[in-house]
Amino acid sequence: MAKNTTAYFLHKQVLQQTRFDSSDTTNIRDIFTPATEDAWVYDIIITSTYNVSVGATIYLHEISTGINIPIKRLTGSNLILANQGTSGTSANPLRLLQSSDGNQLTVRLLDRDQNYYLTVPTGWKLRASMESTIATGIVTFLVMSRNFEI
Repeated sequence: MAKNTTAYFLHKQVLQQTRFDSSDTTNIRDIFTPATEDAWVYDIIITSTYNVSVGATIYLHEISTGINIPIKRLTGSNLILANQGTSGTSANPLRLLQSSDGNQLTVRLLDRDQNYYLTVPTGWKLRASMESTIATGIVTFLVMSRNFEI
């Protein structure tokens, strides 16, 4: 294999927001699609205005085959709390990459600055689904990433 002689640099910060409400039921939805080059996801932040704790699943999805690979299930003691990040009882959003509270993704990697990230190459995307239908309110997934530029 030839030595790589082309420099690849992380380019601009990209934020993608997806909101789940009662109309989404338990359907799987896209929460992040990289640009034409690969991307590094630096955090997935979840907030909720739903007054009940709810579970969710995060998937890595291969577009060409349509396969969803579960990479994180928020169930049991790791639920999205009632009003997560929007109330005094659970004031902080749920962070899935840069946290150490037991909810973090286990498939994360460390960059040279000691920040965790998840690689999402072109042809793949992140998806999510709720474990049960949200009766009222909204659960929001905010994906923070950096794209590559040649």
